[in-house]
Amino acid sequence: MKPCALALLMFVGLAQADEPQLRVQARLVPGDAVVVGEAVVVGEAVQLQVDVLTDSWFTRGASLPELSLAGTDVMPPNGEAEHLSQTIQGQTFSGLRYTYRITPTQAHVFSIAPLTVRATPAQASHELSGQTPALTFRASLPEGFSPGEPVLAASALRLSQSLTPSGGPFKVGDSLTRSVTLQADGTPGLALPAPPLASVAGLGAYPQTPQVSNLDDGRGGFNGGQRIDRVRYRIEREGDFELPAIRIKWWDSVNRKTRFSELPAVTFKAAASSSYTPVFSIVDDLKQMGQPTRLWLPAFWLVGIAALLLAVALYANRGRLHPVLNATRQWLRNRPPRKNHGLRPLNPRHEKDVLK
Repeated sequence: MKPCALALLMFVGLAQADEPQLRVQARLVPGDAVVVGEAVVVGEAVQLQVDVLTDSWFTRGASLPELSLAGTDVMPPNGEAEHLSQTIQGQTFSGLRYTYRITPTQAHVFSIAPLTVRATPAQASHELSGQTPALTFRASLPEGFSPGEPVLAASALRLSQSLTPSGGPFKVGDSLTRSVTLQADGTPGLALPAPPLASVAGLGAYPQTPQVSNLDDGRGGFNGGQRIDRVRYRIEREGDFELPAIRIKWWDSVNRKTRFSELPAVTFKAAASSSYTPVFSIVDDLKQMGQPTRLWLPAFWLVGIAALLLAVALYANRGRLHPVLNATRQWLRNRPPRKNHGLRPLNPRHEKDVLK
């Protein structure tokens, strides 16, 4: 019995020795964000990189939990991980790197609790799990921004606009659309603020739903964000109009300073809807001939023209009028004689005098 038990223990030990390992590591990028300092500003993204390693290999991706951190906007990993290989204590490990993008929206010290990661390496008999270490970073307001003021931080920023239709001329009742496109490198689209689009007297403003999206490098990697805002204006009166200039304040995360991006004002003129002049204008011709613009005709001309129009109308409808005339003549010939209904006179006294 003892040799059998010994063999069984040796078999179990070999099986456990062949079980693959799972290691989980985590770090914040930039690395000095862990230290309480001024490396991270409000609106500037911090990367939480989670490395999932094994001395075997992975046949499928790891399972990562959802990260929620008050006072920040968190973009989870997009499902695609970076492949990596490391040597730990003389042993080679391979695995996947997942990245959370954390954008603080307020000045605060943030603590990230340990995250539990689950994965099943090849040749593993069951699912394995590991935890990331607890991490801390601090976000402070950048220079030139006050508390409560929204902060747009980016490595580069592009601002453009367009007016549709771009030509003109415009008149009362026409509609035109102003489009403002904001692109920021290194900043998610949901973190981009809405540009100030002020109302203009005499124009009815109808804001459209903004289009917010993320920009990638063509291979699925995150590059930045884009926001397109559109406002449709309806011209309510004639006159000169100006759509105000747009100015956006942002933090340059590369040069570490505050910058401003501006769009010029858009001006246009709207005329009354009745200001259209035909190509051939009698009024203009009379002005060029030195004649007054008001035409005057004598009264007998008007009577003659009216009589002429009546004669033309009767002649054109002579076929319809002929039966009517015949019926009228027939009725006049055959109409019954007038009857005396014996009405009493209104002056009976005079009637008696006449009778005498």
